[in-house]
Amino acid sequence: MDAGTYGRASASGAPLLPCDVFLDAPNEVETPDFGLFRETLNRHFYPARVEPLGGRPTPLEPRISAMHLALTTIGYVRPGTAASVDPGDLSAYHVNVALSGTVVSRCGDQEAVASPAVATVFSPDRHTSLPRWDADAAQLSIKLARTRVEEELAALLGRPVVKPIDFRLAFPVDGGSGRRWMSILAALLQSVDATGEEPALRHVELLERSLICGLLVSQPHSYTEQLTADPGPIAPRGAVDRVLDEIERAPDGGYTVTDLARFAGTSARSLQYAFQERFEVSPMQYLRQVRLDRAHDDLMQGVGTVADVASYWGFTNPSRFARSYRDRFGHFPAATLEAGRRRRTRR
Repeated sequence: MDAGTYGRASASGAPLLPCDVFLDAPNEVETPDFGLFRETLNRHFYPARVEPLGGRPTPLEPRISAMHLALTTIGYVRPGTAASVDPGDLSAYHVNVALSGTVVSRCGDQEAVASPAVATVFSPDRHTSLPRWDADAAQLSIKLARTRVEEELAALLGRPVVKPIDFRLAFPVDGGSGRRWMSILAALLQSVDATGEEPALRHVELLERSLICGLLVSQPHSYTEQLTADPGPIAPRGAVDRVLDEIERAPDGGYTVTDLARFAGTSARSLQYAFQERFEVSPMQYLRQVRLDRAHDDLMQGVGTVADVASYWGFTNPSRFARSYRDRFGHFPAATLEAGRRRRTRR
């Protein structure tokens, strides 16, 4: 396993990403053949001109391990030798998260250097190139389905997205909103690295959508001003009631805030304001509280494990679930489960 990659990512201040799902998988470039590296990279992502750059030999082997999910393609990529990549105009939105080394990156008239502290976000219909990808630079390359990115933005705005989203290329991930986005990515990687149990797989697409929504609100782009502008009239009480009914009907549903806005028939921002005014929490915080309550009810039955219950109700991070549960109920979920088991034995 690439222990060094982990160390450099952590030292940057960016969250440590669980890359075991890639590093434990077979390397799709089994021989140090740059032609095979080029072919494999293009097969998973985009047709591109991929060329080695001159320089001293390196003992590093090229590596690609990739997976195709419902809304994203995510690959661990390391060229093993300094290289350039030129895919031209992309057909999708794309994020590169550098785990080690540096990668010079260009999109349209923007240029940035990707590193463990700075990811890069590429927009479609703009010429994209990586003129220098260092030999030791490992990146998570994340291809995002264009239609879903624009659909999520349309739901946030409450109106169609006519022109492609033009993202700022450099995306700091060692603090603030970038660090929070990296936490969503970490949760997604943990979910796909799970054992394949039904509750875990059920939440993978929700995490993909959360990754997309998180990018839209975290990274500046050509619609950011519209997203942060006054949303106008807040959602009426009836619209909020429809959302409450849906949450009570199926709190285990794979909702994002844009789904809840569709139930309300309003924009996500208007719904956010309405929930803050009425409940002093966001729609997703309200949903989280309902899910915690249902998890509490299940644990009180004294059946199964804490991990099973947490996963069923959409809590993919066990430690975060335990903290949230303690904040709401004053004790950890294991204590509730134990109390439930004692009740069952007394019956």
